[in-house]
Amino acid sequence: MLAKQRHAEITKLVEEKGFVQVAELSRLFNVSEVTIRTDLRTLEQAGKIERNFGGAASKEIESSPFQSLTLMLSENKTAIAKKAVSLIKEGESIFVDASSTAWHLALQIKESLRNVTVISNSIPVFELFKAYEEGTLIGIPGTLNPLSQSFVGPFAEEIVGRLRATKAFITPKAIHPEGLRDDHMMNAAIRKKMMEASTESIILADHSKFSNSRCLFEIIGFASISTVITDRLPDPEFLEIFDQKGIRLYIADETEQA
Repeated sequence: MLAKQRHAEITKLVEEKGFVQVAELSRLFNVSEVTIRTDLRTLEQAGKIERNFGGAASKEIESSPFQSLTLMLSENKTAIAKKAVSLIKEGESIFVDASSTAWHLALQIKESLRNVTVISNSIPVFELFKAYEEGTLIGIPGTLNPLSQSFVGPFAEEIVGRLRATKAFITPKAIHPEGLRDDHMMNAAIRKKMMEASTESIILADHSKFSNSRCLFEIIGFASISTVITDRLPDPEFLEIFDQKGIRLYIADETEQA
């Protein structure tokens, strides 16, 4: 396929899906990721797409970090969220942290569950639950992190420490053999507080989190984790760790979505 034809196909895909990843395009067109990045640069210069977060977004999508991240791997994250919501019982109080995967979980809760108390520091989750008459939202205040659209910091951590929940749904930026990690110190701290304030901690992480080596800040080790939900089978190293720690592993399948 000529570059001009590939550019037209990429533009069409971005318009249809809102966001596509470099790796996805590389597989689809059977060319290197370097070639795809060159294509995206050309298309951006022509005003056809916007490059961000390892891929390309439609020009019609509002450009904000959270919105772009919500589009990334959206089918995978919806599948993970649907599996997670099946583990929530009516009457439970749960922590939901701040991320695009957490937003997908909140959407599933709003659409399918009643009598659930959701405790969150995420502004997009607040927006979703403004009209959630079937349950309760407790918003955690604090210092605004504009990139994650969430409240963090010592005050937020203090509030979390005063609360108790049956489950914490945590979405780390990375999973290493040593435990969970984040790319922001305050985000790591509040996620740890949520886990400490819960009877059970459930980790939601798409496959990309198992290969993310750029996160510096430790959240917590595996001892406090009961369940991991992801979209692909992790490497044997992680399977061995989960088996040793007694951690349940669920592989969510987007093909089973209704």
